[in-house]
Amino acid sequence: MTLEKISYGTTNPLTITVRALRAQHEGAEMLVQLLLENGEHQEQKSLVITTEQYCEFNLTRGPISEELYEQIEEAAELCRALRSGESLLSYGANSVQALTRKLVGKGYNREVAAQAAERLAGYGLIDEERDMQREVEKCLRKLWGSKRISAHLWSKGYAAETMQGLPTLLEDVDFSQNCAALIKKHYGEVPTDADENRRMIASLSRYGYSIGEIRDAIRLLRE
Repeated sequence: MTLEKISYGTTNPLTITVRALRAQHEGAEMLVQLLLENGEHQEQKSLVITTEQYCEFNLTRGPISEELYEQIEEAAELCRALRSGESLLSYGANSVQALTRKLVGKGYNREVAAQAAERLAGYGLIDEERDMQREVEKCLRKLWGSKRISAHLWSKGYAAETMQGLPTLLEDVDFSQNCAALIKKHYGEVPTDADENRRMIASLSRYGYSIGEIRDAIRLLRE
């Protein structure tokens, strides 16, 4: 029951009391048990917040203001988003932006989702530079060209500051050799049929290779 509902239809003041505080999840979270009453109605409510949030509020048993109650509700929503974010990260790396999108998809508003993702990054659970490097390594194993790798990373939501390190990660990669390896993998050798050759070049372009890299790869294979 919301504050509006419990107050509706009565002029009695609303009182909110912290009835109990109990640590859980090995002290990482705090269960806050509250009683909301206005003389005619009452409701018991339990909210879970992080221990960090609990310390910020300096909560003790006893009456609290409606303003503090609303802050605790907001903290509980953020706590739920943090737990959801941790669960998503257990399945694989995410950028801050990608994790925010996924949390929004789970029903959290964008502000809460973004705050949770930023906090998890602050806890060291998101390392965009490390994760981007691993993503680049996966792309290179698939023999992708630099343009496709870059587009793929942007789609993953890596920050512009993180993306500035991409040229350094790719500076020692011989994309002409990689393109030659891709041709050999899919075609065995350079097609002699003109139509098939055009289709091959179009396919290699979709893999992210430039025309110059494709020509160098063909030359390497013919030599």
